[in-house]
Amino acid sequence: METFSGMTSPYRNPIMQYAFDGYRTLPLPFESVGLGSEGNPLPLDMPKEMSFDVFLELLRSSSVVAMAKEQGVDFLSEGIIKEFETAWGGSKLVRSVIYKASMLVGKVKL
Repeated sequence: METFSGMTSPYRNPIMQYAFDGYRTLPLPFESVGLGSEGNPLPLDMPKEMSFDVFLELLRSSSVVAMAKEQGVDFLSEGIIKEFETAWGGSKLVRSVIYKASMLVGKVKL
């Protein structure tokens, strides 16, 4: 079964690939100071408590969903929303969602 991220990837702005790669492929002219480095960013997990309704609004506001919709592809049809809601456990249930982030800290090379 294909993931939502995989299904939406053809509609992703190419510059967003850096984020999906965890910034490992982003060339940066920095000298590492020990908090991630070019090719090896520091991974971060950022937890957030949210209801299904908030999660759904995040999906609806994403650029990839909007771009696909402009091209006639609806990734958030009623059927898909119902599947997400069932998997979530109901629209009012609050869950902890983990945002995956990456950090690169460095000094500019002169």
